[in-house]
Amino acid sequence: MISRRNRIIAFLIIIVNIYLIPVSVSIFLSHGGPAGVSNWILPFSILINLFFVPALLSFKKNFEQRVSRINEVGISMIVVLFALGFLSIYFV
Repeated sequence: MISRRNRIIAFLIIIVNIYLIPVSVSIFLSHGGPAGVSNWILPFSILINLFFVPALLSFKKNFEQRVSRINEVGISMIVVLFALGFLSIYFV
């Protein structure tokens, strides 16, 4: 049961990073856009991108138990950052 939960969490992190890795690269290459406003998003995007490697390693038997806690922290951070992003859009 725990192994299945860890794989689901790792899969969700990989899915989020499939979208965020190109976003991070495009922000970095465009120097934050015309006014540099996207540079405010880049640290949070890169922070989420760092959890991509442990998510991939969780599908290997040798690393499955080692990276499970890292993946749990990663998915909770992703949920918190997205929730704060949505709240800042609608309530600020």
